[in-house]
Amino acid sequence: MKSMNLLTETETQTPINTYPMVHPDVFSRNPLISKLSDDPNWTVSDDMKRPINAKVLLETYELFNAKLDERKEWPLVTLPEIDADSNLDCVNRAYRLRARENRVIGIDVEPIAPKWMKHQVLNFPAQYTELSKNGGVHALVLVPECLINDDNRYLFDDLSVFKEPVPKDKNGKDLRSAFFEVIFNDHYLTFTKRMLTEKPCADYENDPLARQFLVSFLANILEMDRKKKAEREVAKQYRIDMIDRELDEKKQEDIRLFLDMEIFDKARTKSTEKKPHDFAGDASRYEMSVANAIAYYVILNHKIALDTESSRELADSLSEKDLAYAIFLMLKDVVPYREKHDEYRYNMPWLLFTSKRAYEFVQAQNDQRKIEQSKS
Repeated sequence: MKSMNLLTETETQTPINTYPMVHPDVFSRNPLISKLSDDPNWTVSDDMKRPINAKVLLETYELFNAKLDERKEWPLVTLPEIDADSNLDCVNRAYRLRARENRVIGIDVEPIAPKWMKHQVLNFPAQYTELSKNGGVHALVLVPECLINDDNRYLFDDLSVFKEPVPKDKNGKDLRSAFFEVIFNDHYLTFTKRMLTEKPCADYENDPLARQFLVSFLANILEMDRKKKAEREVAKQYRIDMIDRELDEKKQEDIRLFLDMEIFDKARTKSTEKKPHDFAGDASRYEMSVANAIAYYVILNHKIALDTESSRELADSLSEKDLAYAIFLMLKDVVPYREKHDEYRYNMPWLLFTSKRAYEFVQAQNDQRKIEQSKS
């Protein structure tokens, strides 16, 4: 069990905090919160915004991370179950978004964002708006199905989080953190319950101005995501079958023999050059970048091994699945552990899922490069 503190009203000191934490009854009566309340996707967060296993919390008051391992009991509960415990009245609430099913998205503006951006979201025609812990802004929006079209549908069905693209220096490092992100799926939004109680709940059906505001917002997200979307589309052609979490002992031994080859010495050195601070503390982007670097060398070294008589037989026995697993083995030895690694995506541990994506991306980039070279 890890030592954790839950976010409570008394722990937050922020100069723009003019809205106190409301009672759970006020929070739960918000029309959109009420609509989501019976979803078994609720919990509370600790002071690092890590979601807590709500079932254990309600039973024993012990604090464990909420690990979404499908082989174990679901750690989240409904909002009324949390609200029934008066000891949690002054504690935050956290909801795991799932726009694929309910079209609800969360807008999270960071405390470092400029005032004009915070003001814009404070006045965004959302169904729920609040101040975040340290001076940011949260907005929760139920997007009408009639506003979801062939162009923007992928945002709701495919994306987990959209982060604002940030400027980079000449070496490709981020010059600052993202000012905002839009949460669509598989991530939590922690509610402080410092809600703007006097702000009306947006009615997109009967308010054309509110509807147009939301349409423009979604169009802007599409424009900002254009480059990343193009990269994802290229990678799709290299989708490989889901990697089995467990490989037989012979296959695991073959993969380790492959990774023990001297040609991987450079790969190991390169994989440790990047640090989380190079990505403004964004651990997921850091891990993805490291995975891409490892994938580059795994694919390159596999080709070298295929052309080397002494290693050809071993290399020929390795499938795409095996190479993605090799990336995973190297990645988990390089990146610092965090609770996210205990989560699963498509029945795969987080880092294995990240390794699979890296393999697909680098393969796609390599083939795209060959196509461009053949045209020149």
